[in-house]
Amino acid sequence: MKYENPRSDVKIDLGSLNDVEKRFYLQAMKKVKQNTDWFEFDDFAFGMRSPLFSRNKSDLDVLLDPLYLALEDMSLSLGIRLGWIARAGKRRHSGQVRNAKAEQRVLVGSGKGR
Repeated sequence: MKYENPRSDVKIDLGSLNDVEKRFYLQAMKKVKQNTDWFEFDDFAFGMRSPLFSRNKSDLDVLLDPLYLALEDMSLSLGIRLGWIARAGKRRHSGQVRNAKAEQRVLVGSGKGR
């Protein structure tokens, strides 16, 4: 299972999701397709009932979780579509995403992010 967003150039492998997380992901995709209110979506995706918070994870574990990364991109895309967030140029945005992910890997590898 993969999440792909051609507008943001984000591609995330969701193969590690368990059954509960997969169902949650599919519910989130349905909400995005239905243009659910952005604040309602974020409450659903990142609220305390989200499977992101059901396991004993550190904050860094959540930030690196493939489900979190997919939900975050869905939220941003929905916010743009509904007019709550301004759209950045595609090339500039995708480069920033790559740079942020590279910086995140450096912080995680060095222990500075903890």
